[in-house]
Amino acid sequence: MRGLILSKIEANYLEEESLVFGGMHEEKDPRLGLKYFGPFHYSTESSSIEKTRLGMVGNKSANEKAKKIVDLISDQVESDDRNKWLYPPFPGMSKDTKFHCSIELSENWKETILEDEINRLLEISEPNERIGAAVELYYNKIENILTYEDNPPDVVLCMIPRDIEEFCGISEKTRGAKTPKPTPLEKQIQAFKEQNQSFLSRWGVSVEEEKPKFKGYDFRNALKGKIMDLQSPVPIQLLRESTCDTILNYEKGKMGTRQDPASFAWNLSTALYYKANGKPWRLAKLRQDTCYVGISFYYDKLSFNKDIQTSMAQVFTHNGEGLVLRGTEVYIDEKTKESHLSQNQAEDLLKDVIHTYIKKAGRTPSRVVIHKSTMFSKAEENGFKSAIEATNKNAKKDFVAISKRNNGIRFMRMGSYPVLRGTLISLSESEHILYTSGYTPRIRTYPGHSIPQPLLIHHKGDSEIEEICKEILGLTKLNWNTTAFATYLPITLAFSKRVGEVLSERPKGKPLQNHYRFYM
Repeated sequence: MRGLILSKIEANYLEEESLVFGGMHEEKDPRLGLKYFGPFHYSTESSSIEKTRLGMVGNKSANEKAKKIVDLISDQVESDDRNKWLYPPFPGMSKDTKFHCSIELSENWKETILEDEINRLLEISEPNERIGAAVELYYNKIENILTYEDNPPDVVLCMIPRDIEEFCGISEKTRGAKTPKPTPLEKQIQAFKEQNQSFLSRWGVSVEEEKPKFKGYDFRNALKGKIMDLQSPVPIQLLRESTCDTILNYEKGKMGTRQDPASFAWNLSTALYYKANGKPWRLAKLRQDTCYVGISFYYDKLSFNKDIQTSMAQVFTHNGEGLVLRGTEVYIDEKTKESHLSQNQAEDLLKDVIHTYIKKAGRTPSRVVIHKSTMFSKAEENGFKSAIEATNKNAKKDFVAISKRNNGIRFMRMGSYPVLRGTLISLSESEHILYTSGYTPRIRTYPGHSIPQPLLIHHKGDSEIEEICKEILGLTKLNWNTTAFATYLPITLAFSKRVGEVLSERPKGKPLQNHYRFYM
């Protein structure tokens, strides 16, 4: 960083955090832990889940390929990479392997999308309406499975045929999906809100309006949000037909191939297991008395007002149980271009967080750690403090701003590999550099493709910085959407963008599922 003069730099190496797997065995690598010990369960249990009951929605072609994918991940899949530490073979998800869990399919849990139904979708010219119609189609199929089945599946696999992927997914055919233009009534309502006007709905008075057509901005996010309308929703897993073709006809080195069959099997099986309410692994040394919170903001994709964001909180207990809460709308600061909560908003949001934590963990936290991707404002600090002290006056508080903007600071290491993951460099009492990516001794390599970027950590609170950063490193290993060794950001912030995108397609006032598995 230009102009920076450091008179004293303290550097430490933080040991890699261990994960706990079946039989309370510990291992640092998620894949090796699952391979040798199986998913987490207590030593007194034979297994945590014996079956993952999988429903299926798709057209005839995609459903046939989905069955082949299930057969693939039920058996051992060899890795074609030389580095077996980084890319170990997949042992198979079945009762005969350490997973001790098989995937169960049933014709009662399958709904077929007809070609006529797809053709009717493709006739819709307006992209947002077309996406909305596709979401409604899948929603109705999933509802059929859950309504007419006494023994419903744990997860529903939504297969995306090529036509739906192309016209309702991410191709040029759907790049026209955009923020809907506001109606004159919506403009008037927004103007009244900005003037702090009250509405009749405040006193329970409603006016019948013509029901608008359901629209979506993004198929994946809109469907995950729409599922929450079901009386007894279950998590869904989306899988493209094009991905199935790539994996089932895999050719090493072929353009467009992002992962080999073994890596695919690791990631899909773990995601299905977690969405079926299993716990693939947990951290060995995450404090049991601590409530971990990630605070972030998202845009409502279907709102025309881009001066407003909505706050949200992700709450994690010591065993990695993840919960999602939606907060209130906040205006973006014109100077900083950042969103900040008012003192009352911060207090109310964290009170909801702590209440949710107490219900889930069964205890009042004696310590609250809040992660945020921007600096804490004074109002936010005061609001968070009030919420914590209202629950436990003696609770410890840690406010941790975690930024990718490290001011261009780089550190080099002798040898062929970059700085070690776990390197902590203190620049001042409150400002620190932490490498969550870098050379990782356990897998004998640096798994990245470019120079690792450290995180800039601003800490204000009661705990020592080493404890704060050890927790950050540990929380980079709790993303069950992947079996990679670790992610760049801790789970409190790493998935916030994806969670926010689902919330942005969920109309305000509608009930939310707060468990993390509904957003993955």
